[in-house]
Amino acid sequence: MRRFLKDADKRRDKYNSDIVRGWVLELIDLATRAGDVLEKYAVEVTSKRGAKNLKKRLRRFTCILGECLALHKIGKETADITFRMAELTKKLESISSGEGSSSFQCNDDQRLLRQTYGRGIEEHFVGMKNDIDLLVSRMQKDDRSYRVISICGMGGLGKTTLARKIYQHKFDFEAHAWVCITQKLRAKAIFQEILRQLLPGENSEREEAELVRELYDIQKAKKCLVVLDDIWEIDHWHILKNALPLAESNSKILLTTRNQMIADTEFVYKLECLTEDESWDLLQKIALPIHESEGSSTANSKHFKAIGRELVRKCGCLPLAVSVIGGILRGKLYLGDWKKVLENIDSHLKHGKGVDANNKRVVHVLNLSYDVLPYYLKLCFLYLGCFPEDKDINVEGVYLIWMAEGLISSDDKGRNETLWDVAERYLNELASKCMVQVKMSAEGFKSCRLHDLVRDLCLSNGKDENFFEDSQGKIRRLAINLVDDDAACSVGRFKNANLRSILLLNNQRRDLDIKKIWKSLFSNALLRSLKVLVLVNCEFEDNKLPYALRKLVMLKHLSIRFCGVSELPEFVCKLPCLQSMELRSIESMTLPNSINKMGRLRHLLITKINGGIRLRLDGLTELETLIGFSSKVFDTNRIQKLTYLRSFGGYVHDIESLSVVVEHITKLKDQLRAARLEIGVSDLSSEEGSLVIDSLTHCPLNSLRIDGRLKRLPTWDPLLIQNIHTLSFFRSRILDDPMETLQHLPALRSLWLSWDAFDGTEMVCGSKGFPRLKSLRLWGLSNLEGWRVEEGAMPNLSELEIFRCPKLKMIPQGIIFMTSITDLTIWGMPNNFMERLRREGEDYHKISHIPFINLEIPGE
Repeated sequence: MRRFLKDADKRRDKYNSDIVRGWVLELIDLATRAGDVLEKYAVEVTSKRGAKNLKKRLRRFTCILGECLALHKIGKETADITFRMAELTKKLESISSGEGSSSFQCNDDQRLLRQTYGRGIEEHFVGMKNDIDLLVSRMQKDDRSYRVISICGMGGLGKTTLARKIYQHKFDFEAHAWVCITQKLRAKAIFQEILRQLLPGENSEREEAELVRELYDIQKAKKCLVVLDDIWEIDHWHILKNALPLAESNSKILLTTRNQMIADTEFVYKLECLTEDESWDLLQKIALPIHESEGSSTANSKHFKAIGRELVRKCGCLPLAVSVIGGILRGKLYLGDWKKVLENIDSHLKHGKGVDANNKRVVHVLNLSYDVLPYYLKLCFLYLGCFPEDKDINVEGVYLIWMAEGLISSDDKGRNETLWDVAERYLNELASKCMVQVKMSAEGFKSCRLHDLVRDLCLSNGKDENFFEDSQGKIRRLAINLVDDDAACSVGRFKNANLRSILLLNNQRRDLDIKKIWKSLFSNALLRSLKVLVLVNCEFEDNKLPYALRKLVMLKHLSIRFCGVSELPEFVCKLPCLQSMELRSIESMTLPNSINKMGRLRHLLITKINGGIRLRLDGLTELETLIGFSSKVFDTNRIQKLTYLRSFGGYVHDIESLSVVVEHITKLKDQLRAARLEIGVSDLSSEEGSLVIDSLTHCPLNSLRIDGRLKRLPTWDPLLIQNIHTLSFFRSRILDDPMETLQHLPALRSLWLSWDAFDGTEMVCGSKGFPRLKSLRLWGLSNLEGWRVEEGAMPNLSELEIFRCPKLKMIPQGIIFMTSITDLTIWGMPNNFMERLRREGEDYHKISHIPFINLEIPGE
């Protein structure tokens, strides 16, 4: 069934015929039902057979009638699927062979080559210089003119991008706040968020009227900048401006909107499309690799240039449309590929006048990007529509859901790849085609999100293709953002659902009656087919998960994030199909001993766990991901049984456990994709401790934090340490200059020396040292007197922070050569040190080239 669906997806105009489209959608339903039947059989029949002891045999004998009933139901459903499949096969095969409708004609377009990830519009920022200069000049006026500045225009012009550039400009505002409004205004939540940003640490839990008064007074007393991004309705603006003292303060309001009727006060800036030259520049940056766009024959070819300029003209020079086309062309370096995109673009871009026609044009460009996605990527992309608008999405959670839903194909695994690796590759492909915006960390993808219009496309196509509900109108995937008082009522409307996924997301942390919502959902017997359950900020009675969860025998992924759950019930560990658990909490959680019996568990991600009796993990023989390991909670000696680990993150508190963990990670170095280790041993300076620390030389760590006395660093060989990108040392009292060793680590991107990590008086960074370092923090180095940085050192450093180094005399002269630095923060330093950094100070020339400087200078 799935092979046929993949084949059908490659064929042109497959949805031109409503009849054929209906057949394909029914085939999708049948494939889903078939998978569910097989899993039900495995759970309800096969797993109960073969009992070995007398007690289990007697229990099985008493349940024989229930098994017969289950077999009868499964057999009946199987017969129905088989019968309907035989009918569909005849119809679809006749179309595939060329008989009847021409809806499945062969599509000669080649699949796009897999490319590297895209970094979003900020990475490919072009134009808007005049826009920025003009808006900055308006923002800098202190005569209470231009108190409200509105950026207005159609979707996809880059209003939010422009607003962000203004927001990040170096103004003299005392406080800043940025909030996104979206279509559905939640005034109280917006007021709370603005207050939280203007007054960090302030408790914003109060009545709406009180919030309005507080915000009004703050903006009168302080000079604030507040950005209201994406306002849709004029009524929303009238509600929000009750908290904005427009006529009584020097604060500024910057808003973005698609509705020009909202932007009716003060200064309205109507954002226009890019010029053709700017659009062509943007297209090149996205479509062609850097080495191709800098003076190569490909980028400068008159044929490429002619086609490219025609493409951007047909896109209307709209930044969003150009970006999408660039994503489609990314990596295509043959003229024929560009011609094919140009030949087909007219059918996807509608011509006409007026706002509606322009918006349709954008939709068609986005659909062009969606249509060329391979079948397997479409399913993964559609699932992203379940997540809230304008929120970063944790990629680890996305991977686990994709796997639990069966959206990741095991047939697509390469040699030595796991399903997690495939999921990461799928997201990489989506990002490279500019369908998903991603944020990066040193380890790779950190989070992702969908642009508003792309999310609209996602929801629209998901509805058309029965992704969120089947052809009979039964809900398959339910995502509820618990921000409304009538959330429980809205849940109750889905009693006829056949749910595979439930996401209960209380991102605003509203005080809701979760019992009503839970009762509405779990009164439905069809939840026995549920595969994914995600709970975020859902408070439960007595901080305990409901006993109803024991019924979810098909559940594969359980995510409990910040729900105040104090203990994981034992019945969760008995769910037969559970493959992944994500247990994120602020308070510590207690795990049952029976966790060791979860033989099918592959991914366990946890934060804080209560100590006590040490738990065993050796029964988790299929475990691939273990994040949150603690030697105080788990029996460290048993970790050696986990031979399939691909990702490890843990805390070790004694030398014996450290030795075991390091030895095991070293054995798995050929298969580990990521390994993060935090060492909390107070004194590692003994002979035994030094031997263990030296063994880190061969340990394939990506991130290491040591909190304890060292005296000397490990004897790292740069040729062996190719993966370590993050290092942190706390209270280590290293005697020799650590820079001498650390500067040679080839992949190091982040370094943190804190609280007498270095006990010496002088550090030197050599001319070729730290080739990839991006972030450096020096905190509490009480004996440091001199720091020398040679020209050529740290060529990629972007963030530097110095805090409480009381004997440091001056900032290094070599910083003047670091042109890549964008952020400098210095605080808690002596007065004489800070005086040298004033604009009139003798060291100001060393840092004057840095865009963002945050200095805590006494008296300012």
